[in-house]
Amino acid sequence: MKLLLGVIMVSILMVSFTNSYAQTPQNNMAIHVQIKVENSDGALVSYLETSRVIVTDYAGLNALLDTNAPILHKKIISIGDQKYELVKATAVLVHSYPTIISENLISADSSNSHKLLAIAEHDGYPVVKGDKVTTYWTILRPAS
Repeated sequence: MKLLLGVIMVSILMVSFTNSYAQTPQNNMAIHVQIKVENSDGALVSYLETSRVIVTDYAGLNALLDTNAPILHKKIISIGDQKYELVKATAVLVHSYPTIISENLISADSSNSHKLLAIAEHDGYPVVKGDKVTTYWTILRPAS
């Protein structure tokens, strides 16, 4: 299965933003997303953080995190007696066309399908052609 971690442009305004980790009760997973937008000259246009993440497919997200994809940087940490896997991924997109509002997500591609796994909800940001969006995903889950 070919896997893709990316940023997709849509014209939907998503609302909410905070600085804490979102914890999903189904998998005891914590997810935090940081988004940095720079113009073509490298000047900062926008910076957002959100822990409001909608996971649409927990099994698919865990399967993606279980892979050794080069975009995923993993390490095991201990908090008290508990061991957790800390997974970090960075996605960079230079926009080739203008848009009003952007959305950041994790998806997986296979030979015959495209599946949405998680969406980072935030107020959105306008972009113009040449803007560079860097999305930093930080995911904490119990180590297996």
